[in-house]
Amino acid sequence: MITFTAAWGKGDGCVGRLTPATRLMCGALVLASCAAASLKSSYGVALLILVLASWLAGCGLPLRRLGYLLGFSACLFLPLLLLVPVARMRGDAVAASATLHAALGVGVRGTLCLLVGAATFAALQPAELRQGLADLPLPGAVAVLILQIVHQSALLAEDSRCMVLALRARGVTSASLIARLRCLFALPVLWLLHLVLRAERVSAAMEVRGFDGVLRGESLTVTSAWDRCAVTAALLVFGVTLALRLGVA
Repeated sequence: MITFTAAWGKGDGCVGRLTPATRLMCGALVLASCAAASLKSSYGVALLILVLASWLAGCGLPLRRLGYLLGFSACLFLPLLLLVPVARMRGDAVAASATLHAALGVGVRGTLCLLVGAATFAALQPAELRQGLADLPLPGAVAVLILQIVHQSALLAEDSRCMVLALRARGVTSASLIARLRCLFALPVLWLLHLVLRAERVSAAMEVRGFDGVLRGESLTVTSAWDRCAVTAALLVFGVTLALRLGVA
């Protein structure tokens, strides 16, 4: 299973020298730039490729992980191209062309956001995420929600791996088709029960520890010259991306 959490702290690029809050802020700005980039302008595409390559190299995302992410992205977005033959079956060439452009746009933007998110996680250690979120000027509920989503995703990924190993050990992969279908239909129920039980345990643990839903940290102060340059460059890239997008629209 390909997950973002598998890339935690695996990067060794220069972005790791920045403060956790700066890494999160720059990652968010690069992600926003990829989502808002104009794919109709050659300048926009060139800027997008440059920014993506710079961020991946700066975060030091391993090439092996990059290959896994590209394969996962292909599994997610290539099925969208199946909509094109459906549009052509209706005999509408304009609709088929529009469907193709829309599918390619969603696939390209989705792949870029996937790579940027994984690269940002690669430049962060799990223990640094809490401090980074606490230093950012985010509402307390939003910071806690992001932190819980990331942590629970890591736990669920490990649970999924253990569940697959348990099914293999019990011979489900070599069982009859009917037995495999029964396991497949039973998995959603078991999964939901597992999520409910885990949520109750997490809630009880937070209540026992007196957690009030506030991440405490220092106020965001970018004092390092590298931090200031990184944030300025990320803001500049985002502004140029928006300008190119509005200029083409």
